[in-house]
Amino acid sequence: MQMRQYRKDIAELLRTGKQDYARIRVEAVIREQLTLTAYEILELYLELLAVRSSLVANSKEIPRDMVEALSSVLYAASRVPDLPELTTLHKMFMQKYGKEYVAEACSDVTCTRWMVNENLRHCLTIEPPEPALKLETLSEIAQEFGVEWDMDRARRDLLGDGDHMMQLPAAAAAATGGGGGGGGPLPPMGSGPIPGSS
Repeated sequence: MQMRQYRKDIAELLRTGKQDYARIRVEAVIREQLTLTAYEILELYLELLAVRSSLVANSKEIPRDMVEALSSVLYAASRVPDLPELTTLHKMFMQKYGKEYVAEACSDVTCTRWMVNENLRHCLTIEPPEPALKLETLSEIAQEFGVEWDMDRARRDLLGDGDHMMQLPAAAAAATGGGGGGGGPLPPMGSGPIPGSS
């Protein structure tokens, strides 16, 4: 409901020629879309963890096919404060697999080693949206509400005079439903045990 109201407000700003305000407000819509995408990814991982809880509980080390799910949940735990269940899992996994693994899975620098989902990372990153994504979202909102607006001006203001082709950046494509998969390979074989092994 709130998202629909945001979009309606932005459409009205575009209709009345207040593009500068619309470009600022569209960032909240984009942030909300990214948050919803992150929640969808987390829902899948939490479902997988629930289904395989006995496997995880009975394994001394992280099951190889669970590395991405476990690491992604850990990564999200410190970035999604409104899901206390993640904090509980964070503590459980720290006790089971060790502080070093948890620290690496949670770190932006080392999380790819533990296959944290790249799309989830993008959704939880706190950065201003790319100008091309702002333009695309403004265009979608204008079309949704049947608003005629000066898209050429917005393109010039957001993207500059160089390339007038509206292109969705790869990160934006990922955030709006493109691929998933881990953020990197498994740790190299022989580089040490998987956390939790004795």
